[in-house]
Amino acid sequence: MNPSDYTGCDIDKMQLEDNENYQNRYHNKSVKDYSSDVGKGPKNIADLLKTKSSKEWIIDSFGARGSCVLLAGETGSGKTSFIYQMAYAISTGNIFLGELTTQKNKVLVVQSDESKNNALDKLELMDIDGANSNLYFYFAEDGWDKLNIQNLKDVVLNNSFKVIFLDSVTTLLTNNGRSMRDPEFATPLYELNKLASELNILIICTAHLRKPEGIRNEVSIHDVIGAITQSGAVSDIWGIWVPTKQIYKNHFILKCLGKRNCRKGIIWNLKGDEEDFSFVLKSVGEGELLPSKNQELSFLILNLLHTKNVFKTIREIANETNFNEEHTRRICKKLFLEKEISRKREISKGGRPPWKYGPKTFPT
Repeated sequence: MNPSDYTGCDIDKMQLEDNENYQNRYHNKSVKDYSSDVGKGPKNIADLLKTKSSKEWIIDSFGARGSCVLLAGETGSGKTSFIYQMAYAISTGNIFLGELTTQKNKVLVVQSDESKNNALDKLELMDIDGANSNLYFYFAEDGWDKLNIQNLKDVVLNNSFKVIFLDSVTTLLTNNGRSMRDPEFATPLYELNKLASELNILIICTAHLRKPEGIRNEVSIHDVIGAITQSGAVSDIWGIWVPTKQIYKNHFILKCLGKRNCRKGIIWNLKGDEEDFSFVLKSVGEGELLPSKNQELSFLILNLLHTKNVFKTIREIANETNFNEEHTRRICKKLFLEKEISRKREISKGGRPPWKYGPKTFPT
């Protein structure tokens, strides 16, 4: 089948019971046979590091190639509109939220939370016509009401998709007959993360939240359904919610809850539009820079180090770029992981020697 053309409980006790049930019922089914790997020698770290690719952001600061990202929010938090806008931006290579750069890629959205008719109405209001995009859809009506990872892998390989959106992974797994309380509920998330790494694609899943005991003021890692196991199953988790005290009309908050690519605690203040369901990034949390300012600092650092062909400490780079040391350190680490710059230890003069950052090719 081709994608559519239109583009108050005891947690510890519960966990113990679920682990026992998991071992009794699913152990023989879910454990991979690693006997074929026995006897193979371990790989040297130097050889492993040579095979490591640089970090490549498909959508700046949010989603890196080879990772699985979870976007958690309750009904009405704007998750679906948010991912539609993101998917369209990636499919066209346009700026997302007015701030985030994207890499143009072929995108598939698997929609199981809303009907095809409702989705098409929303997409039309969002002015997503697909004329200049590489955006494709599967719906529950097409037989995609459950998650089948092998089928998903086949579709990705046969159609050369580079970005996959699953809305929502909670519904897809629940329709598979998995209880959201069971530890094995997270097993497919581990498999999705492995699939993203294996195929070097980006997978973004929306997820529902636990029912709050009172008023939810913000989304935390403990609000994510199955967070005990889900948090370890994916690369990053973001939360989106409508704050109880809004700074402006249609104020939404997007926060990184951890843990590998995005820095835990990052807060973006979004403004939604009731007419076309779009979002723009208005401001960031205390101590943060707008993504466009991070880009500016990145360019300044690259220009400084490659033009002068020298190695400098964080303090020296900060002084020459007129940004503070903390922001400079974050960007230098990011550029280092992206293999845009290199680093070396300064000769020790007592105490811990600082790192110096310089051009990718060492000066001769």
